[in-house]
Amino acid sequence: MGLARRHIQEAQEFSREVGGLDAEVKAYFFSLDREQLDILLKEYGKKYSPQAASYARQAIPKWRAGSTKMSGTVMKRLFDLLPPLMPLHMKFDLAERVWLHFGPASRHEYVIGPNADVAELIALVCGKLDEVVIPYELEEAVPHRFHWLSAGDVKVKEKLLNHSRQVQKTLAAEKLSLEIPVLQRQVREHADITRLARIELKIHKHSVIVTVEKVMNRKVMEKTPEAIISPDSQRNWLRLLIGTVLVSFILSRQVVWSTLFEVIARLNYLLPF
Repeated sequence: MGLARRHIQEAQEFSREVGGLDAEVKAYFFSLDREQLDILLKEYGKKYSPQAASYARQAIPKWRAGSTKMSGTVMKRLFDLLPPLMPLHMKFDLAERVWLHFGPASRHEYVIGPNADVAELIALVCGKLDEVVIPYELEEAVPHRFHWLSAGDVKVKEKLLNHSRQVQKTLAAEKLSLEIPVLQRQVREHADITRLARIELKIHKHSVIVTVEKVMNRKVMEKTPEAIISPDSQRNWLRLLIGTVLVSFILSRQVVWSTLFEVIARLNYLLPF
């Protein structure tokens, strides 16, 4: 493998490792002040060599200006040293973006009465989101994405994952507490013309459909939830759908040709030349 190709491959590998947020990471690197940069390059020199640190210091203005491209190897080595310098709020922000990209998707439906307690619905939805998210976090792909941000610190990684979970639940609670009472009031005050009202809320990659039905009165009920859909399974379903369409098309063409040949054969039998 040529040197240029290897650098490109290493850059792509790092991009996957940080969840496609390499542009944000690079922007943060170039925003470091002199003191932070000195700390990072000192650590870089210890880990690799003083010469490597000296080269990086001289190259940074060129990298920042875009006149010289940072190799994948150097980028990964330098950026691996960034997380300890990052403020926690920035780690949380990046963690949310990683989770939005790699986290699971799901669809859930609920039925609630016009006089039911919305807090009960919120608790049900948040509990269901946890059921979806926590097992998914155990899959190798998700913790791996947080490994770089946490710099291998298990406690920091857990804090980042917990933050991502909490953001979803907070968003769910806010949306439900705002939207559902409006629908409940609509059904209560206009029961003669509105027996039910439905809304679909998007909470990151989760779809929550809530129906307010007059007959439910004070009850809250979850309908049978649909399967969790990961990004990989979404792609697999798409491939399956395309494959099914292609097979159906081919079979239909075969049926047409088979029918045509049968007609020709019958004509030859009835009208011999």
